[in-house]
Amino acid sequence: MALLTKAQINASVDRKWEDVPVPEWGEGSEVRIMELSAADRGYIEAGSVVANGQTPQLKIESLKVYRDKLVMFGLVDENFERLYTNKELADIGKRSGKVIERLAAKVQELSGMGKFAAKEAEGNSVAAPSDSSDSD
Repeated sequence: MALLTKAQINASVDRKWEDVPVPEWGEGSEVRIMELSAADRGYIEAGSVVANGQTPQLKIESLKVYRDKLVMFGLVDENFERLYTNKELADIGKRSGKVIERLAAKVQELSGMGKFAAKEAEGNSVAAPSDSSDSD
């Protein structure tokens, strides 16, 4: 097997995506949700880690926008470009909580985060080789 070059790695499409129906936003409406990039996931996770060492108010603020951030980073157009910028996070927060919860769960599923991380780990586990031998 040949080792990949940087150009081959950069040209590869390794992030999953799915078109998700959102009837609440119009009959027959769909949005495209894409797995988070490493950078986007790191940004979200870093916000949670930083908030853990802060005041209760900062922790609350971080948790309040966690799902909104997942959706903001996960919503893409047909060319896989983000629909919302970081400055437009508040626009996501004005949408239906039920819809944002559903879309955030899809981002987590595609990204192997939260409860979906354990599922993914179970599916990828391999039994450890045994040290036992048939010969004595």
